[in-house]
Amino acid sequence: MRYANINGKVVEYAQASVHISDLGLRRGYAAFEFFRILGGIPVFLEDHLERFANSARMLELELPFSQAALEGYIRELIRLNEVQEGGLQMLLTGGYSPDAFTPSRPNLILAPLEVKPPPAQLYQQGAKIILHPNRRELPEAKSTDYLVAVRLSRRVRAEGATEVVYHDGHTVYEGGRSSLCLIKDGVLLTAQEGVLPGITRKHLLQVARPLLPIREAPLTLEDLFGADEVLLTGATRQVMPITQIEDRLVGNGQVGPWAKVLMRAFQEHLEAYLARQEATGPST
Repeated sequence: MRYANINGKVVEYAQASVHISDLGLRRGYAAFEFFRILGGIPVFLEDHLERFANSARMLELELPFSQAALEGYIRELIRLNEVQEGGLQMLLTGGYSPDAFTPSRPNLILAPLEVKPPPAQLYQQGAKIILHPNRRELPEAKSTDYLVAVRLSRRVRAEGATEVVYHDGHTVYEGGRSSLCLIKDGVLLTAQEGVLPGITRKHLLQVARPLLPIREAPLTLEDLFGADEVLLTGATRQVMPITQIEDRLVGNGQVGPWAKVLMRAFQEHLEAYLARQEATGPST
């Protein structure tokens, strides 16, 4: 990548920086967003911009630019970097703080990056997750609170897993970088409150509603262990079937029929979205 954007200005990627007094660095205080770029198109951009603004409000940070301006900066970066396949991270930090604690004027960082999709075999054979007791602060906000997920990343890899899923000993919340959906007796179960409102999850539910009943309610460990099928959703993994929870198999340990139906339906939905964007062009 050749270019990034800092506070509305295009800069050389290698020279992109903020001062060490920024609270995003000092205290990890920042709103965060990430989306895929496919065929040069930012996927579900309108949803990601809306969630970014909501996260900023929950962190009491004021976005210095309108949604239309942000979209313009994003599309400019995609064009300048000639990105066809990749991703883009957005951060709104707590700004430069004189006492290393009090927020000030936020800094906006837009940084494109290369993305390596998960191996195809994980969708054909299913993936493994591990569990860990944790609940993110302000879970409805997407922030830079990835401390537990990053700390456990070595364990996730060492155990041949793809993700860590958080719980409190009773309630199951979400993955470190994903949303959680279960299927039991032909019903799709997913949490509605106390978790990040996942964008991929939102679109999966749109395509799932005509296909099977959906129940949005808190999930328990009992629900998770008793599920017929388990799915993770996220911008990079899209819709991924889970066939093992630590040393337990999910169902018969094979990718289930509903997972196959929903993965196919989501892919068709995504392709239709990309085709519409290609036909109509950017909204700005």
